[in-house]
This record gives sequence, C-alpha cells and structure tokens, in this order.
Amino acid sequence: MKEISFTLAGTCLVPDGTTESEEFPNHVVLPGGQIISIQPVVEMGSDPDAGDYRDLTYDEAAALGIYLECSERSVNLGDRSC
Repeated sequence: MKEISFTLAGTCLVPDGTTESEEFPNHVVLPGGQIISIQPVVEMGSDPDAGDYRDLTYDEAAALGIYLECSERSVNLGDRSC
C-alpha cells in the first residue's frame, strides 16, 4: 500500500454572527444554529476531463482501498479585512 501525504489550507467566507464551536475545534456555528465543518474529501471521476467528479463516502473509498486519515483539523474564525 502506498501513502499520500497532503496539507490543505485555505479560507471560507461565512456570515457575520458565525461563532466557533465550543465542543469541537473544527466546527463553526452559523447564525441560524446550523453546524458546519470544513472537511477534506476524496473525489472520484471517470477521467480528468469528464466533469463527473463526486465526493466518495468513507465506505466507498474504503471499498477501493482508500483510507483518509486526518492527523490535525482546526478552524480559526476571524474578521476579514477588505
């Protein structure tokens, strides 16, 4: 079995009033009370140009011998300066 090492970093704009979850470090609470988290996913498509990519569930990935393991996840909520 081979291993892919990866690092993901980026930003995601959310509405004012969004707060960090006190219970889970990688979750935020939207003003309406919904919980969101930014997750790495495994996408699969029939070929690079097909446009049919979709997220695999963990079970679908495992059935293909793909096991996604995240060693660290966190979010930092801050104000965006224009």
